[in-house]
Amino acid sequence: MKMHDPMEEVERALAARVGWNQVDDHLVYACETLSRLRKGGISALEPYPTTIRLAEQEICLGEGPGMWAAFRSPEVPPPPPLTIAPPIIANLTPPTPVVLPARGSSRRDIQRARTAASAAAYNARQRNQQMAAQMVWAAAEAARAANAAATAAREQAMAPRWIPEPSGRITLTNHRIHLTNHYRSSPIPLTALEHIELPQPDRLRIRFTEASTSHYLELATPWAAPAFLIAGHARFPQHPQLISGSWLPHGFEERCHIAGKTCPRIR
Repeated sequence: MKMHDPMEEVERALAARVGWNQVDDHLVYACETLSRLRKGGISALEPYPTTIRLAEQEICLGEGPGMWAAFRSPEVPPPPPLTIAPPIIANLTPPTPVVLPARGSSRRDIQRARTAASAAAYNARQRNQQMAAQMVWAAAEAARAANAAATAAREQAMAPRWIPEPSGRITLTNHRIHLTNHYRSSPIPLTALEHIELPQPDRLRIRFTEASTSHYLELATPWAAPAFLIAGHARFPQHPQLISGSWLPHGFEERCHIAGKTCPRIR
């Protein structure tokens, strides 16, 4: 039985009616892969050309371009925020007014003028002190809000998130998922997988442990579905998506028929 070629031509005029694309080509390949796995296991699959070196009794089952991202905190943390101190506002005290009585004023008039001037100076000092206290409180609140905002921004910058790596090639074998780009070559053994899911036909999420450290990756590649099936068949035979067939989009078999491709029934 000939394995479906993912890049095999389809009736493009018919396929255009159902929006057929490259991911659909690989989904057909995935259906054929699952059909063969159920009948004869890994030995029923045919090798696929690859550019990486294989170990003994290891066969490549798919290879193509892809991108991946790791769910983690940034490696270089942002600098800590500078603490903003509230400004010191001087308490301005108005000078005591000098009373110059008019010529010929009586002693009583002079005393009244001095009393009125002292009361005015006292009221002015009270107003200045209240205003200074309000300004100090407002400045302290502004500094507190600025420091809190800077701290929150730093915590958000350090929060774990999907951090993409440079794109490269993803190779699928019966032993591993191998990621290669210009900076690194990372084999992920299937035996190290602790979690796997297929949120979209071209998105694969895996969690694995390496050197006592847990890693969570999302792979964006047309080979996501075949990788999910081979890894699931080997390590997660009771996976809900694998048992129910929900990894395959609804109505995909009918779309294959319209596009002129033969798709084995796997659900």
